[in-house]
Amino acid sequence: MTQPPLLVTCGLPYTNGPCHLGHLRTYVPADCYVRYMRRTGEVVVFVSGSDNHGTPIVVSAEERGISPRALSEQYHRHFDETFKRIGVNFDHFGMTDDPANHHRTREIVGRLEKNGYVYKQVVHQAYCPKCRRFLPDRYVEGTCPYCGKQARGDECDQGCGKHLEPGEIKDPVCKVCGTKAEFRDQEHYFFRLSAFKDYLLPFLDRLRGTSNAKNYAIGWIKDELHDWCITRTLEWGVKFPGRDDLVVYVWVDAPIGYIAFTEEWAAKTGKDWKRYWCKDNR
Repeated sequence: MTQPPLLVTCGLPYTNGPCHLGHLRTYVPADCYVRYMRRTGEVVVFVSGSDNHGTPIVVSAEERGISPRALSEQYHRHFDETFKRIGVNFDHFGMTDDPANHHRTREIVGRLEKNGYVYKQVVHQAYCPKCRRFLPDRYVEGTCPYCGKQARGDECDQGCGKHLEPGEIKDPVCKVCGTKAEFRDQEHYFFRLSAFKDYLLPFLDRLRGTSNAKNYAIGWIKDELHDWCITRTLEWGVKFPGRDDLVVYVWVDAPIGYIAFTEEWAAKTGKDWKRYWCKDNR
């Protein structure tokens, strides 16, 4: 029997559309693995949950005339019921918009800022003069600064596939009203990802996995490990500590959701979540 007990998680389904066959390639194998490990005598906790934040959900909710929370709850129930019908049995299936994840995300981000790994910086962000708001991610489209193809605000999905930081896209246009956007200064917060290059390279070298996956990650770190903007100008999401006008980027709070879901499971079962996530329970 392993010490500490085994924790198994799955990718979080995004609450912006229904479950489809592609989802099952993640959850069914994980459920099979959990069943096998339990039959061998292992103590296993199987947690997952729905991913509820980000601009796509806001855009879809606005189109339907409902709140992002209402849309997320609708698809959260759909995924939960679907998994139960096909026999995928999570010990806990949470939501990243629930209080546990808001608390844990703000706590972790606050500690990162306190220790110098998160800093603020003024960036040029697309702003729609007609809608009178800054345009994060899916609210803006334009030209990729790297390959010249049409791109959305956070990714060149039609061309080179590069991730785009706020203010990088060229010739921005508001996707809501079609108005040509302008760039205005706004304060955002960045994660000092570049500081972890020397740690990540030997860490990845020790990991098990396919050589293709490892080499891809190693190449990305050697060539493109830049600091990462981790805030967005939205009302929907986890508020950045001390700011009412910014939320934490969904790709920060969603992974932290795994910890929060374990905390929620532990709270209802009387267990200690730190046994699964913290070395020496600290």
